[in-house]
Amino acid sequence: MVACCSTVYGSPLAELLVGDSFHPGGLEGTRDLLRSARIGPGARLLDVGCGLGTSAQVAATEFGLRVDGVDASGPVIERAMARAGDARIRWSTASLPDLPFHDDTFNAVLAECVLSTVDRPAALTEVARVLRPGGVLLLSDIVAAGVPIPAFDHRVIGAALCLTDAWHPGEMEALLPDAGFRITERWDRSASILTLVGRVEARLAVVRLAARDLGLDLTSLIGPAIHGSDGIPPEELVRDVIDTVHAAIADGTLGYTALIAVAADTA
Repeated sequence: MVACCSTVYGSPLAELLVGDSFHPGGLEGTRDLLRSARIGPGARLLDVGCGLGTSAQVAATEFGLRVDGVDASGPVIERAMARAGDARIRWSTASLPDLPFHDDTFNAVLAECVLSTVDRPAALTEVARVLRPGGVLLLSDIVAAGVPIPAFDHRVIGAALCLTDAWHPGEMEALLPDAGFRITERWDRSASILTLVGRVEARLAVVRLAARDLGLDLTSLIGPAIHGSDGIPPEELVRDVIDTVHAAIADGTLGYTALIAVAADTA
C-alpha cells in the first residue's frame, strides 16, 4: 500500500467527507463479499490496506473470523486499534508486496480499493503466497478507461473514489490468472460510486453551512491540509466531479467491480 494513500485515508477531512468505510459500497459491500465467499467462523482473514479497520471489525464481530488487519501507515493502524474496542483483531503495519506472514497462512484475503494503489502483479503474487491452496481473494476496486475525473486535482476526493490508479478494462481478467487465481463470482457495483459522491456532496454542503452560518473554524476541525490542494474542495470542483462520474458510469467508461477469486489448489 502506498504510504501517501494511507495518510489520506487517515486524515480527519477524509473521514468527515466519506465516513469511516473508505470505499464505494461501504460496509454493506463488505458484508456482501463476506457472505458470498461463505467463509466459516474461525477461518483466518487478512484485511490488506485495512485503513481505520471498519471492515476488519465487521469480519471479526459479525462473521466470527480470525482477522489480521494491515496498513502501510502506523498512525492509521493506531487509530484502528483504538476504535476496535473488544474486537479480537491483530494489527500490523505492513505494505504490499511485502507482508509479514508465512506461506499458506490465510483462508481469505480482503482487498477493498487497495490493489489499485500498488504494483498489481507483485501484490497479487504476494497475496497468493499468504493464501492457503483453495483460499479466496475478495477484491473490490474501480475500473476506468481513461476517464478525466477532476478529482485527481484533490487527493482526498480522488482517494475516496479509488481513482488514484484505477484498473484498466480487462486487467483483472489478465492478471489474476497469471498469479494463480480463478475468478468464480463477479458483480458490477458501479451504482455505489454514485452513492459515494452523493454522500460527499451532502456532507460538504453541511460543512460549508456550518462554516458560513455558525462561524465554524474548519482548520481546527479537520487540521491542516495534507497538501496545498487537500483542504475543503470548492463547490465547482465537486460539481465537476459529480457530473463527470455520472456521465462516465452512463457510458461505461467508469465502473466498480467486486469479485471472488480462488487461489490455485496445488495439493
